[in-house]
Amino acid sequence: MFAPRLAILALAFAVFTASAHAHAYLDHASPLVGSTVKTASEVRLFFTQALEPKFTTAQLRSSAGAVVATGGVDTANPKQIVIRVNALPAGSYKVFWKVLSVDAHHTEGSFGFQVKP
Repeated sequence: MFAPRLAILALAFAVFTASAHAHAYLDHASPLVGSTVKTASEVRLFFTQALEPKFTTAQLRSSAGAVVATGGVDTANPKQIVIRVNALPAGSYKVFWKVLSVDAHHTEGSFGFQVKP
């Protein structure tokens, strides 16, 4: 009598846990979130799941809010977004991203970093 209820409860927990982790979250980035670097030739975002290229965008903006560069899913690794840039001048920058994972879950966020003179 207890065993069937326990089995159902365990199955429900497993399904809920799997669905709770089904989104593509930012794992880390280069430059590191909140870091100060001397130079950057690209910004790379590493996600926990593969991304859908058609519905994934990223922008690098200056401290004034101007779009410096845009990027998308790296064709060599669908769990990464790459924004290629020329040598960035000293200043503060912010990365904005919106992604759709291949399992159809949407997430978005932003983070900043600085380039020192």
